Amino acid sequence: MTIRTANDATAGSGVPLQVSLRESRLVLERLMQVTRVEPGLVPSLRDCALYSAALGLGGFPELPRHLDLLRAAKPTGLRILDGADTPLPDTLVADCTGQHAWIAAPALVDLCVERHRRGLPGGVVALNLTETGELQIAGALAEAHGLSATVTAAEQDGGTAVRLSVQSRADGHPTVLDTIRRHGIPVEADLWWRLFHLANEALAPDSFTSRRHAGAIMVTADGRVVGRQDEDDTDLSLLHGDASAA
Repeated sequence: MTIRTANDATAGSGVPLQVSLRESRLVLERLMQVTRVEPGLVPSLRDCALYSAALGLGGFPELPRHLDLLRAAKPTGLRILDGADTPLPDTLVADCTGQHAWIAAPALVDLCVERHRRGLPGGVVALNLTETGELQIAGALAEAHGLSATVTAAEQDGGTAVRLSVQSRADGHPTVLDTIRRHGIPVEADLWWRLFHLANEALAPDSFTSRRHAGAIMVTADGRVVGRQDEDDTDLSLLHGDASAA
């Protein structure tokens, strides 16, 4: 069986694709923008979705459902429990206030990394987290700090809790990001193209005005070119075509 890339004409063919890192990030970032998540969360949510797909978690098949959850989310900061509030004495406990794992994961990893670097136990127990299975992406996030991470269930009366721990990472093993860069991520073609076309809703509609502001130059209403003058491939006649038919 031939594995093709998303640059091939595979729409409607059912042929599996091996989507590159660049293609995945481009589509996932646009989907986060279409979903209208908090702008500051777009890069981190894009990467969380990327790692979910690469690690075989919810990934691309579950992405529409996760986007619906993110659309309805109201992100807030983690609440660190201490003293009488904590159900687990001598353990760092974070109340995630019902947040999706993709929203909470970067902050939870940062907490663990900071403690690890201070010589403290590099772990935290997360309470009130939704989509807890997706917290496995923490392993990929920790690799950016030269560490590895493990996620396990934690005992907690009256609710679901997960324990996230970081530790030193063995040398010589490729990171999740390296693996994506070299091999891409498998995805069914029909699903990929549905996501691709949905992601294009983040783009400005094609119009005479948008064409004048596309690329490295800008063309004013009277035809004056602003910007680089050395682009031989700039065809200004395209400005006069039917934008709706493009």
